[in-house]
Amino acid sequence: MLQNRQIFYRDPTTFVIPNDGVTEVFEPRTPQEWAVLRYELESFVCSGEYKDGLERVLGAFLGHLDQPKQPAAWVSGLYGSGKSHFVRVLQSLWQDVRFPDGAQARSLVALPPEVAEQLSELSTASRREGGSWAAAGTLSAGAESIRLALLSIVFRGAGLPVQYAPATFVIWLNMILKRCRTR
Repeated sequence: MLQNRQIFYRDPTTFVIPNDGVTEVFEPRTPQEWAVLRYELESFVCSGEYKDGLERVLGAFLGHLDQPKQPAAWVSGLYGSGKSHFVRVLQSLWQDVRFPDGAQARSLVALPPEVAEQLSELSTASRREGGSWAAAGTLSAGAESIRLALLSIVFRGAGLPVQYAPATFVIWLNMILKRCRTR
């Protein structure tokens, strides 16, 4: 008799899913968090809507490089539809995140040639323009202020504290230090 586990590409009884099937969008810091990100990238299946979404976001960005404004990307969908997984993979591929062991995000994902080409073009444009940067996160439905929730994502992406007051203090302090260095 055929068992369910025999149908899967990888027998689900032989491993534990490190994120319990729930992706959170954040920068990994601990070895365990890095292991979760590696799993999410290695298990990412770049086809269907995921592939189309990557092509749309990358294509829109690359198509507007010579424009004064870039269109934003907003990912929406039903609960459990893979929004966070898509965003986390996109952010990792965008930055080609380097893991502590030296592996890079793009080398961990099986990418279709079209998406790999767009990411290569993104790298070329990034070198030409001075680097790449990405900020990604989730907006909580219970957030008191959508503006502060959005700013916290931008602050986190910039390596700043996520709360407004501490982040603005660090920005101010960096400006002061920069002025002192130029004197």
